[in-house]
Amino acid sequence: MTENYEITKKTVHKLLPRRSPYIHKGDCGRALILAGASGMAGAAVLAVRASMRSGAGLTYICTPKANYQVLQTAAPEAICVDWDRVADKLAGRGNDPWNYDVIAFGPGMGVSASARRMLKAILLSYDGPLVIDADGLNLLAREPELTGFAQNYSGELILTPHVGEAKRLLEDVNLDQTTSREEMAEALVRKFRGIAILKGAGTLVARYSSALKTGAVTAWRNTSGNPGMATGGAGDVLTGVIAALTAQGLSPWDAARAGVLIHGAAGDLAADDKGEYGLIASDIVEELPYAIDEIINMDVTGDEDEERKS
Repeated sequence: MTENYEITKKTVHKLLPRRSPYIHKGDCGRALILAGASGMAGAAVLAVRASMRSGAGLTYICTPKANYQVLQTAAPEAICVDWDRVADKLAGRGNDPWNYDVIAFGPGMGVSASARRMLKAILLSYDGPLVIDADGLNLLAREPELTGFAQNYSGELILTPHVGEAKRLLEDVNLDQTTSREEMAEALVRKFRGIAILKGAGTLVARYSSALKTGAVTAWRNTSGNPGMATGGAGDVLTGVIAALTAQGLSPWDAARAGVLIHGAAGDLAADDKGEYGLIASDIVEELPYAIDEIINMDVTGDEDEERKS
């Protein structure tokens, strides 16, 4: 059985802390994003810029060196690192002073053997919050071994599929034309034992109700967003938002719920400015700071707790 609730701006207002005047970049978290196969720098740019625009103190991007020039031009604030350095850190080797509070894997990565090796190493060696999107999900769907590692991941796992990706991940589950999105989200939670974000109109964020990962599944439905967000790269932006919020100290569950609402709210601001037909993912990125500012500073005086069932 799935319990259903709504994610509103008031929900997220309660989750986002105001910043101390004495805060510094180290206090705002370190997000590591693995994205962009050679020649696919765009997905990496969108995820990285979304992370920075959502408040991460430092955003590292692990991408092929062929993409460095594009990244350092489009996102000069990001820090490019190569896989060997990341692998050393995961294995506890080296004396690098940098660290990371969350890893996001998948946008534009492709499903090559090297991408598979990277995801396997992360699943086996990292124990922090891990967001898997796009080609990371495709790798899980193609590779039973990776699925097994994901099911036994020692940290908190956030999967962000759209319906097509979810169906591929659930090929071993008895789905049919009558299967609802709520049932699909519940199936993802039960299979992978993590947090599932089923993207689309009324994006669902689901997890087990119990901290012991047993029993009922709770699913929260997003109330922001518009049809203009059905555009390439929008999912890459969401990945960056969730990574940034997690890096700043929100629990993965709170970061997932807040992330989808903020992402949709930024899309709504972009649609107000440009309309739905011409909206592109970069427009969502540029509206993220305004969406966050509006939510943090909204007046909720006298409002009752609105965490209601949908």
